[in-house]
Amino acid sequence: MGSFMLKQIIAFIFVLLIGSEKVSANLRGSSIVDGLYSTVLSEQRDLLIHLPNNYNQNKMLEYPVLYLLDGQRNFAHTIGTLDLLNQSNMAQEMIIVAIMNTHRTRDFTPTYDKSYNEWGLSGGADNFLDFIDKELIPFINKNYRANNFKVISGHSLGGLLSIYALHSKPELFQAHFAFSPSLWWHKQVIFEKAEIFLKNSDQLNKYLYVNMGNEGGNMLHSFEKYTELLNIHNRKGFKFNFDLDTSESHNTTALAGQSLAYQNLYATLRPTQEVIAKGISAVKEFFKRQSEIYGYEIKPSYSAINRIAYNALKEKDFATAIAIFEENVDNFPHKADAYDSLADGYEANGELDKALKMRNLVIKKSITENVENNAYKTRKINLLKLIKANKP
Repeated sequence: MGSFMLKQIIAFIFVLLIGSEKVSANLRGSSIVDGLYSTVLSEQRDLLIHLPNNYNQNKMLEYPVLYLLDGQRNFAHTIGTLDLLNQSNMAQEMIIVAIMNTHRTRDFTPTYDKSYNEWGLSGGADNFLDFIDKELIPFINKNYRANNFKVISGHSLGGLLSIYALHSKPELFQAHFAFSPSLWWHKQVIFEKAEIFLKNSDQLNKYLYVNMGNEGGNMLHSFEKYTELLNIHNRKGFKFNFDLDTSESHNTTALAGQSLAYQNLYATLRPTQEVIAKGISAVKEFFKRQSEIYGYEIKPSYSAINRIAYNALKEKDFATAIAIFEENVDNFPHKADAYDSLADGYEANGELDKALKMRNLVIKKSITENVENNAYKTRKINLLKLIKANKP
């Protein structure tokens, strides 16, 4: 048998052996195809829906929903960015509903402009928002565990629609992302009502993120005009961020801005360090006010409670820290990190056997939750060394 043939046989056997190994890796979250017939639009509307990683771990939890425009184009990077931030507690978990296009220019533009008929019929934004309001949102609320917090995210003409929705139906969404919005549309028609809306004295508990890349021309001019209005008319309760990043092109501003939009939105929804430093009662009061603002019960977040416990641990108030960690385990039994934090509390208090029990449970939970667990394994190894060193 020649050496070449022998190498081929060895390679084939190796492939068989690799293929026979059980694969334990799982994708985070789940994506499905769904849809509904719209009587408002007189057509079928297809959806791509992504459910968060923990959606099936704790079926008592309800989630905010991000309604994503240009669904097919933006679906992959939108879910990937959010999941990365979720793993670092830098954004809230959300259901993502990506709306597939049928007549993009028709749906995303507020007025008819015959100059752009080569793109398709325009001016159907109000109709499209009625579809979202009267058909799509009720459909999602019926079939998925959604809470009352809704985000609309759009790029270019989709960004125009996102801002138009803020002006025309401010009750519909709690947050708006607009990446390189086409505010120049139809001789900047959107500005006819923008200033009136922004200088209104009524409370506006909403969030807006806007960005722009290196587009220049009418794109840049309309962006600058709008951000100037935002700065001049700082409407009560209204929070916003805007970025001009000329290192990005028109085609990449949604990709670059998505992470910043998620993080900035999350920052407006969680208590500050000053609130957390005041303890449990202050944090619970903060979330009580959030519930009143958004019209549904918002329970204290895992990360906020956990930070209070670690503050107590830092002050060597072990009993308080452990009690708070235990509360987080009860409220978030699906989260491996909750058990890991409780193990930290036990270990700091010298309760090494209890800590080891938690460390073992953390690793099991991490597999179920489908999160990276190398750090958890390392902490268990270090704890075992500590236990051995403390044996007489």
